[in-house]
Amino acid sequence: MDNPELILDKRILTIGCEPYIIAEIGVNHEGDIDKAKKLIYEAKEGGADAAKFQSYKASKLASRNSPSYWDTNKEATKSQYELFQKYDKFDEKEYKILADYCKSLEISFISTPFDFESANYLDPLMPFYKIASADLTNVPLLRQVAKKKKPIVLSTGASSTEEIDFAINIIEKCDNKQIALLHCILNYPTSNEDANLSMIKSLKENYPNKIIGYSDHTLPDKNMNVLVAAYLMGSLIIEK
Repeated sequence: MDNPELILDKRILTIGCEPYIIAEIGVNHEGDIDKAKKLIYEAKEGGADAAKFQSYKASKLASRNSPSYWDTNKEATKSQYELFQKYDKFDEKEYKILADYCKSLEISFISTPFDFESANYLDPLMPFYKIASADLTNVPLLRQVAKKKKPIVLSTGASSTEEIDFAINIIEKCDNKQIALLHCILNYPTSNEDANLSMIKSLKENYPNKIIGYSDHTLPDKNMNVLVAAYLMGSLIIEK
């Protein structure tokens, strides 16, 4: 039986270990550095291993006419470009401040890069990279990140097995085999019945030499049943 291992920030992930918990802050700081610090503090208090942000510029990420993909009853903005522009104010300076604050609290700082520039300036601040589902077939970005020789956690939402194989091949050709795969559903939010946790089993069967995890977009609930089920099905990384 395969027993894959992956080291994320000095923690060895292997079958039977406690899950590595990533608290997804994203851009919920709304461009406020104090709010970002408060969210990091709450992530630490909640027992997370890492606090994760998203580093992008709207002009590099979306066309001006790109339609929404979220619940517009909760977020009325109709354009991806318009929404991303509202929350893309942080840059290298701010992320350095947040990384230092994470270090003071002994929680890992992570931010998903969406372009070459952010991938480069984030590199000295992070123990590993998290790549969004949307960039699973972004060959230039995958190659650039792979060459950093750090572990890479890949979300696989909306991807086919062929696309996942393609991404793994691109990274491993750069002499980097430190890869984890996260099942995720690209609905914001995802209903519990649509979480499709059986995909975790499929990923474990198809990639027995990789650590498998789960990136969750369901609404929070007191018992965290979806997250518990994901762990029991083999997810050793939980992003919430």
